[in-house]
Amino acid sequence: MSATIKVVIDRLTARGLTETSAGPRRRSTSLGPVSRVPASRWPKGGAETRSRSRRRTLAPLDPKERETLVVLLSKLR
Repeated sequence: MSATIKVVIDRLTARGLTETSAGPRRRSTSLGPVSRVPASRWPKGGAETRSRSRRRTLAPLDPKERETLVVLLSKLR
């Protein structure tokens, strides 16, 4: 599974959405410059695309599982 996550992070980094840095024992990932652009400057239609993508991604989860996911992801900040 970690290889799959690495591929996703590498793709996001290639698009400027994330940045990675290597430490002595692990790599860390943070938002890249493209991700820091204010939403008001995003291309038209971007919000709708993100919304559709979010719905597709979360579709397999029931409402309780979605809530749990949000809680867990917020702990990773």
